[in-house]
Order: sequence, then structure tokens, then C-alpha cells
Amino acid sequence: MKSVEKTLPTVTRRMIVQYSGVVQDFNPVHYDDEFAKKAGLQSAIAQGPLTTLLVLDSLVAEHGADGIASLSVRLKSPIFPGDNLHLGCDEQGKLSAKVNDKEVLTGSLLLKD
Repeated sequence: MKSVEKTLPTVTRRMIVQYSGVVQDFNPVHYDDEFAKKAGLQSAIAQGPLTTLLVLDSLVAEHGADGIASLSVRLKSPIFPGDNLHLGCDEQGKLSAKVNDKEVLTGSLLLKD
């Protein structure tokens, strides 16, 4: 597989709130900054599945939906409104997403033959 290096769309508060509505996840940590701060975070955070979906969407754009056999990810750090994810995937399918220099997601991609 060819390597991929991409900057994904900026994660917005609107994205997070809309995703909350779609999946019926109304945990205030995703939209209420004061609640999130009391939980020890700098502000509201994106849902882990939203972060995963943004990565998957980018990989589908690169390889096609029919080209992906499996995706496995591990979330390492919260994503905040305004974050820009940079996705890297090497020739062996090793994934890494970073915000600035901080790795926030790791994983692996397997393509179909």
C-alpha cells in the first residue's frame, strides 16, 4: 500500500454537537466546557468514535470503501474543538494521528488484496 500523509478537517464544536445528536450521546463533557473542566479537561472533547470516523473517512477517500479490509485504532488523548488532526499511514498500514506533535491515535489498516 502507498503511504498517506493528510491533514484532516479542523474538528469543530458544531461537528461534536451534531455527532452527539446523531448517536444520542448527550454526555455534557462533549458540549459543556465548565463540566469538562471540572472533569480535568481543558474544554469539551470530541467523542472517540467521531475521531475514529474522521480518520476512516480520510482512508476511504484514499483507498475506496471496497478497498479496506479492516481498521483497528487506539485513542491515546482527547481531541478538542479547533484541533487539526494530521494522519499518517505507512506502507505496512501503521496509522498515527497527531495534533501538533502529540500522538492522539494509533492503529493499523489492512487493505483487501
